[in-house]
Amino acid sequence: MNILVVGLNHKSASVEIREQLAFSPSRVTEALDRFCRCFPSSEVVILSTCNRVELYACSPKTSSEFTEEAIFDFLAGFHGIEKARFRENMYVYQDLEAVNHLFFVASSLDSMVLGESQIVGQVKEAYATACSQGATGKVFHQLFQQALNAAKEVHTHSKIAQGKVSISSVAVEFAERIFQDFSDKTVFIIGAGEMAELVLKSLVEQGVRAVMVSNRSYDRAVALANECGGKAVRFDSLEEELAKADIVISSTAAPHYVLHPEHIKGAMQRRKGTPMFLIDIAVPRDINPEVGKIENVYLYNIDDLQGVVSQNVEERTREVEKCRAMVEEEVEEFMAWMEEMKIVPAIARLRHHFHHVGKEELERLRPKLGNLSEEYWQEVVYTMERTLNKLLHRPLEVGKEEAKNGGGYRYVETIKKLFGIGHHQDSSP
Repeated sequence: MNILVVGLNHKSASVEIREQLAFSPSRVTEALDRFCRCFPSSEVVILSTCNRVELYACSPKTSSEFTEEAIFDFLAGFHGIEKARFRENMYVYQDLEAVNHLFFVASSLDSMVLGESQIVGQVKEAYATACSQGATGKVFHQLFQQALNAAKEVHTHSKIAQGKVSISSVAVEFAERIFQDFSDKTVFIIGAGEMAELVLKSLVEQGVRAVMVSNRSYDRAVALANECGGKAVRFDSLEEELAKADIVISSTAAPHYVLHPEHIKGAMQRRKGTPMFLIDIAVPRDINPEVGKIENVYLYNIDDLQGVVSQNVEERTREVEKCRAMVEEEVEEFMAWMEEMKIVPAIARLRHHFHHVGKEELERLRPKLGNLSEEYWQEVVYTMERTLNKLLHRPLEVGKEEAKNGGGYRYVETIKKLFGIGHHQDSSP
């Protein structure tokens, strides 16, 4: 079989190009059906995420219409765009390289965020969708199940997914050191920048229910507050509301400090010493660093967060070689399976050939044995079959050994020449 991967990702194409080739869930099923009609002897799986669009396909080696250009034409036709608009951004992998690529993708070793776990579920979903559409067969069942197994091995037996690697997740991790439970805590967002929104979203996912938002543009504060069921606070009322906040996230575009020690001291007096956690994501900083010296006040800035992110990324990177070895072992197993599939038809024809010859000889022998009882005749038949199976045993064992060592094709050709079988058939799976 030919195994082919045609795709693009965050490294090879801009988001504008990826968007043009992306498949929505409903269009994936439509594309799978259309592809199977265009290439009826093929298997196909489509993986479409925000960072990559990849089409995995396999077809018999005798299928002349199955080429990378034909797949480019299919993608262009399906999306209604000129092939020239995306051709130079595409990568193409075949056979061993294609298998390697899938296993690395599934194991999150090819992700924008090394070790992220979301891609495993996306590969699993893409495979399940293709299965439900009848677009997969024996080869892709083995391929994708083994790729998912490789991903499981990598995430179970390495530290590739350990340690937070985004500013928002590290911010939450810091907050968890102070507050074990977020359900009764209030978050105060000052400024409505993208990073502050991400931190807020992460905190809401961890159970925060009470949210206040303040911004120089009150309308923007209202819009963000409405998104999370929170309360908008006018910027000139910021100090009055500060004492209610357990967690403060500041991300304004102000050229000077927005919060000073006297603001926080006043708030802490009204809070009667209850801890306050502040995250200053702004550059230049919004919160005077002297605030961090106040008792029961915990202040972190963007450099503190980025330092942890960088450390965690380095730790994940150190795990790559270990993960690569695990993936390559799984790839070798799959390729050995593919080689074994090459010899299966030849072995079947060899068995058939031997037993056909045995049957002809038995038919020639039977009339010569006169009134031999049925019991004795069945003993003769059994002896013949047993002898043939013994003669076949060693050739079959050699075939499996050759397949494991990559010599399946050579073995098949030798069998054809020795016994004159299968010349009219392709023995590749």
